[in-house]
Amino acid sequence: MDVCRREKIRIPTLCSFEGLEKEAVCRLCLVETNLTDKLVASCMLRVCEKLEVTTESEKIEKARRINLELLWADHAGKCATCKKNRMCELQKLAEEYKIENFHFVPRKNEINSGEELSLVKDNWSRVVVENENPCVSRNSEFCVECRRCINICPEKKFGFNHRAGDAVVGTPYGEVLECGFCGECVRVCPTAALTDQNNFTKIIEDLDNLKKMAVAVVDVDMEKRVLEQLEKAGLKESFHNLLNRLSFEKIVIVPKKDSEDEVIKSVKTDYARKDKINPEDIVVFFISDKIRKKAEKNKYLDYVLNEREVARLARDKK
Repeated sequence: MDVCRREKIRIPTLCSFEGLEKEAVCRLCLVETNLTDKLVASCMLRVCEKLEVTTESEKIEKARRINLELLWADHAGKCATCKKNRMCELQKLAEEYKIENFHFVPRKNEINSGEELSLVKDNWSRVVVENENPCVSRNSEFCVECRRCINICPEKKFGFNHRAGDAVVGTPYGEVLECGFCGECVRVCPTAALTDQNNFTKIIEDLDNLKKMAVAVVDVDMEKRVLEQLEKAGLKESFHNLLNRLSFEKIVIVPKKDSEDEVIKSVKTDYARKDKINPEDIVVFFISDKIRKKAEKNKYLDYVLNEREVARLARDKK
């Protein structure tokens, strides 16, 4: 897989992420080789002398479609209300491979036995939804158990709870996530199992409120990150034009040498006094990858948005 990435040869995957340990759990990166008649996971296959690899064939596509449909089974029909709609890796692969016939998803009129109903109830009994912490929202209903969050977390806050068929990715003892909130787990999650915590309905209301003045205080390195996220979402726009279109009336860039807290405070104090604006009519958005700031909000700071959330706003407001 690493060689193919280097040579710009695409192989689909959900569990493999550059820089993280290879797990071979999603089984979407299957390839054919001249060493065996069986399909093998490219993320675990080491390059050796005289190795020949086929990355696309009818046999490979059939296997990928079956494995993808199994992963898609718990997600079918939920995209419209999903936070990561149009920004989800699983959704994009399902569209690419035209997963339309849900062989593994029972229709409502097909569930006719007590055993099937018990299976559905048992599946739902393991779903974990957590919105208690201020920075990261968790919903295991969308988890594909790719283990990216487990492998990237510097504090090792994620692991597998329960055993065998009951195993789910979660926190130790199922407790509310409590960490330094670096945001890496959300960045690498391919679905909506881990998302940024924010009240988007309230954010859009404040941005659209003509009586309020929305000010974007931007970390100096965020422009590139936002543009990269927009491209992933299929959107192309200049950074400043995007912020203007999202109804930000003033944009303040935080120089590296300055403290963002001081800059944020100055918006509702010095700037408000200078332009004779009531500080309560100013809504300050800090656009930064420091999602831990969401837990530190005060009277000078109303919202913290990272590059993923700016892209989501662009998507929602079209």
